[in-house]
Amino acid sequence: MAADLILINGKVITVDPKDSIAEAVAVKSSKIIRVGSEREIEHLASKTTTVINLKGKTVTPGLIDTHAHFARSGTSQIYVLNLRYPKAKSIKETIRLVKTKVEKTPKGKWIRGVGWDEALFDEKRYITRWDLDPVSPDHPVILTHTSGHYIAVNTNALNLAKITKKTPQPKGGTIVKDPSSQEPIGIFIEPPAMDLLRNLVPSWTKEEIEIGIKKAQELFLTEGVTTVKDPGVDDATLAAYQNLRRRRELKMRVYLLYTVNSSTQAEEAVKRLAVKGDAFLKIGGLKVFLDGSGMGRTAWMYEEWNKNFTDKDIGNRGYPVIPLEEFRRIVKIGHRAGFQISTHAIGEKSIDETLSAYETVLEETPNENLRHSIIHAILPTNMALKKMEKLGDNLAIETQSPFLYFIGDNYAGNFGPERVRRVIPLKSMLNRGIIVGNGSDWSVCPFPPRFGLWAAIARETWKGRFGIQPFGTDESITIRDSLRTYTVMAARCLSMDDIIGSIEPGKYADFAVWSEDMYTISVNALKNLDVEMTIVGQEIVYHNVSSDIDVVKAPARVG
Repeated sequence: MAADLILINGKVITVDPKDSIAEAVAVKSSKIIRVGSEREIEHLASKTTTVINLKGKTVTPGLIDTHAHFARSGTSQIYVLNLRYPKAKSIKETIRLVKTKVEKTPKGKWIRGVGWDEALFDEKRYITRWDLDPVSPDHPVILTHTSGHYIAVNTNALNLAKITKKTPQPKGGTIVKDPSSQEPIGIFIEPPAMDLLRNLVPSWTKEEIEIGIKKAQELFLTEGVTTVKDPGVDDATLAAYQNLRRRRELKMRVYLLYTVNSSTQAEEAVKRLAVKGDAFLKIGGLKVFLDGSGMGRTAWMYEEWNKNFTDKDIGNRGYPVIPLEEFRRIVKIGHRAGFQISTHAIGEKSIDETLSAYETVLEETPNENLRHSIIHAILPTNMALKKMEKLGDNLAIETQSPFLYFIGDNYAGNFGPERVRRVIPLKSMLNRGIIVGNGSDWSVCPFPPRFGLWAAIARETWKGRFGIQPFGTDESITIRDSLRTYTVMAARCLSMDDIIGSIEPGKYADFAVWSEDMYTISVNALKNLDVEMTIVGQEIVYHNVSSDIDVVKAPARVG
């Protein structure tokens, strides 16, 4: 059988069960047909075979991000003000960026920004309405925190929403108010509070979302990411994805979760949607939030949160963002309809309740094909780890090692010295055989997997505010295991491990070609790895112009 594509003269990290290393790969009709030595592969070439001479470069499976707000963040890249560190290192710099945007925007139009983090500000505090008001007298302003779990707004926005000191606290959310005057300071935490403002902001059009998805795709492919799980889409976003797929403009594989916040929405979703799709676009499940944020100290804990590492946030153990019984109903509705349930759960209490809900529905209605997931699972108890192990192939954990670096200073300050070393316990989970997929939660963190590959090993924070390694290294893993969380194990989180995630015959030809061998370079060098080529289903979808990799039509003999 003549191959359509052959990759030769490289190091092929297959991530198969034996973690085999090969020299060459042959592809036919978008799928891998042979992996082995160059001598074993060369006879599969014909005059029409495309041959890629890797010139010693390293090939891995295309990487998989199991949790990235792909469409939303891609759209924000184009239309929203970027306030991420180090672009905005202080509130002063943030206000300057807002002022510049105001000067270019017609009066009355919303100013949107995203990415600020008070833990990285020089001032180490929230942005308030009083910071924003002097530069935005004629515009409503809404600035989303990097966590996505709280927003800062100005007085114009408060007035449009008719929010005053008499506005009651919404259940499952917080309007931060001045302790003495009870005036809202312009900070809203968690969706039940944030939506009081967000519902006033014009939604993106389907066309704008399509442009955003294409922008995100362009960015991800340059970093070797060939598959992404977009957690929590709405009708407009789903339609945008479907349009792109119909026009064959979707060059990556995308697994979608549909957002539900109530049992009523869950019932409506399972009636209207179906678990369906193809190898490039699949509606796979439902996304639901049970608790809040580690950065906002609203995740649901057994003990009080910390502040500034050693102080206690008296009385604050976080909270569920929806009633527990309502959450259980959502899980039951989705499970019985054959949908994967992916639950956002960060705190100990939230993780335990999620596991309990999964155990219950699996006992009542056994279905071993759904592989329900816990998104983040930042601080599981030892008992939770035992339950995860017991659930085996019925459960997947979708966590984010980049959190340790990019938001680690914030996390360390909030989790405190005793809990911090249990944050994202990758080694404990992998040692127990728990399925763990990695990701970025883009745009909470930058998306390139090289950062996550490194962070899973180094467990360092960006600024070292409470020490460079407040998380310790007891839960550090090897580069081989780190790569597996972005490839074969990540594929299991999407129930796509039969078609992607490793370089084995029968699977799709999704590859990332790297400038260096990640198995042999230093740990710190991982952050600076370059992707020289990305291939999806044998199509070269990215080729670094500075790369010396050769792509040629082959003569009969390759070697």
